[in-house]
Amino acid sequence: MLPAREGDCIWVEYGNEANTHRILIDGGRSSAYDTLKERFDALPDAERVLDLMVCTHVDADHIEGLLKLIEDPALPVSFKDVWFNGYVHLTRPTGAETFGAKQGEQLTDGIVDRRWSWNGAFGHQSVVVGDDGPLPSVTLAGGMKVTLLSPHWPALEALRPVWKKECEKAGLIPGVQARPEVDDGVERFGGLSAAKVRELAAAPYKKDTSKANGSSIALLLEYGGKTALLAGDAHGEALQASIGRLTAGGKLAVDVLKLSHHGSQGTLPPSLMDAVDCDSFLVSTDGSRHGHPDREAIARLAVSREGGFSLIGNYRSAEMLEWDQAALKRAFGYSVRLPGDSEPDGIMRHRLL
Repeated sequence: MLPAREGDCIWVEYGNEANTHRILIDGGRSSAYDTLKERFDALPDAERVLDLMVCTHVDADHIEGLLKLIEDPALPVSFKDVWFNGYVHLTRPTGAETFGAKQGEQLTDGIVDRRWSWNGAFGHQSVVVGDDGPLPSVTLAGGMKVTLLSPHWPALEALRPVWKKECEKAGLIPGVQARPEVDDGVERFGGLSAAKVRELAAAPYKKDTSKANGSSIALLLEYGGKTALLAGDAHGEALQASIGRLTAGGKLAVDVLKLSHHGSQGTLPPSLMDAVDCDSFLVSTDGSRHGHPDREAIARLAVSREGGFSLIGNYRSAEMLEWDQAALKRAFGYSVRLPGDSEPDGIMRHRLL
């Protein structure tokens, strides 16, 4: 996880030193591009074609850094394929060719102008889970299997009527600045205790209704016997529906799960925790805008996973540090891993061997 501020910027490497493959998922806020550019510049010339770039959805905290990337005239890398649902992908195909149509959004134009493959693995059509049948699955060069868990068609279609508004919020419409960061007034009253955690875990679940989040691409990565579920900002109900199809109603075992929407309580229904067998959870956020991760979400993890799990964050935020208490960790049997005092805030490496 790279320093995306309150967003996501995830760098995936697989293979070995002699044959390393790379995937970039989202670009965080615009400031994240400095770190990305350093990584690009450090790559050997022979490794400057990355296997995949994914823009999960059009929220500014996922897409700003990708806009800087695609507008950089000195960009030293390219991508074999880019997965991103533009405006032309928000309706079911009618047989008419839509790939290459320009809608005026910066990322759409940039992909076309650079002549990168756009949704190539999906026939240049929508990156979407169909109404029935097997989940879409792609095997990338080097043997990485990628299975799509979200979005589903109803979520993509629901985004279409509000597309312009969402693009304006994210700064995707030329001449319109991204919505500035604001203090949403998130307050946390009192410290956490074991009793408070149990109370928070039992609080009523309030489903996320954001149409942009509902359109988010979520991926299951499988390589070398290891699995990672990178949920973007996807709705928990969509993830649960796809998991049910994938496992015929059983549990999905994954080695690591990046919590959807930075640990928002509205994307982590208790039933989703029952559908996933996992003991390592990633949280990508500095907590600066919405105070993520929400206490209720982590409390649900703590109560549902008593007996051991690991909470892994890329910032030493107040929201993460309040869970790094010996008494709480002892009571619920979990561990917390955050950047150390001598490490750069915003970067966390999690290796699956």
